[in-house]
Amino acid sequence: MATTDKPLLQRQTVTAMVAEYIAARIIGGDYPGGHQIRQEAIAAELGVSRIPVREALLQLEADGLVVIRTHRGAVVSELSADDAIDLFDARLLLEPFLVEKAIGHVTDQDIATIEKSMRAYEAAIARGDDPKDLSRLNWAFHTALLEPSMRPRSMAVVQALYNSADRYLRLQIEPAKAQAKALQEHRELFEAYRRKDIAETARLLRKHIADAAGEIVSQLRRSETAA
Repeated sequence: MATTDKPLLQRQTVTAMVAEYIAARIIGGDYPGGHQIRQEAIAAELGVSRIPVREALLQLEADGLVVIRTHRGAVVSELSADDAIDLFDARLLLEPFLVEKAIGHVTDQDIATIEKSMRAYEAAIARGDDPKDLSRLNWAFHTALLEPSMRPRSMAVVQALYNSADRYLRLQIEPAKAQAKALQEHRELFEAYRRKDIAETARLLRKHIADAAGEIVSQLRRSETAA
């Protein structure tokens, strides 16, 4: 059984690596909306066959990062106000629900993990770290808040939403101002969470998500009107 399973496990690992690579290029802006992703070029660049590239693109389509079109292949999805509203509305529905469930199960060790994630994000901002690293640490904090909910299927949906949200959050006009606001809101969230104040934590999380969504949608609406 081990010999038959090994190639499948290896392929899954390669597919995950390829998906992570392409997602990073999309989120980082190297592949803008409308960019056609050529499977042959990706396969040659990474030294893999086209099979894991094709499987990776199917995963990214499920995450909303690409659209697979007949006769054109995979194309990076366009950023739009309507898509941002859909994405952030989904977060507003799911994340407060999960944080309420999480507080009902949270342990002292969980709270220590959340505080560590918050401090790591604060330190990275103070150092002026790369946006990619800041984003990773930001999502690590959000994930740590929700994971004690013990809802693995819901968490998988949240992670997919985070992957898509990353592109939109990088549109915020004043990064320094946005970072300072995020830091303050993270601290307030953590304090309410540590007190196990379910209602206040859920309220703060909704506001945190809604405020970011409002700024991003407004910016996209202005761009769409100008175009």
